[in-house]
Amino acid sequence: MGFNNPVVSDFKSQFVRDFPYGVDPNTSVLDSDINYAFQMTNVNINPGLFPDQGTYTLAYNLLSAHYLVMNLRSSSQGINGQYNFLQAGKGAGSVNESFSIPERILANPYWSMLTKTNYGALYLQLLLPQLAGQTFSVHGTTLP
Repeated sequence: MGFNNPVVSDFKSQFVRDFPYGVDPNTSVLDSDINYAFQMTNVNINPGLFPDQGTYTLAYNLLSAHYLVMNLRSSSQGINGQYNFLQAGKGAGSVNESFSIPERILANPYWSMLTKTNYGALYLQLLLPQLAGQTFSVHGTTLP
């Protein structure tokens, strides 16, 4: 079963409050920015993991929003940018911060990367249940 990919207007409708859309590349998210995020999503989404068009569209837009944020962060940092891996702890004076990330996510570099944005984490939240399947054992013997 094939699903239709969302278009820019679908993305803007889903994320009305999240991004400043406009035509000034210095202060706004452009349609070309969204289309670039769509291209990255096309490479990384598996439509076979989603049961229907609505779920696929939601997941597609969340993953696209993740890539959009990552691309905007990268473009604002230029050649001085670096990828920040997940934070294990941070402290300043009496203020400390740490995160408890499930081993299943830590062990997978792609899933870890998705947790760098809220959108990627939401996409991962939709994706993980699709990857869990039912297993069962069958009694039997093999022939020599």
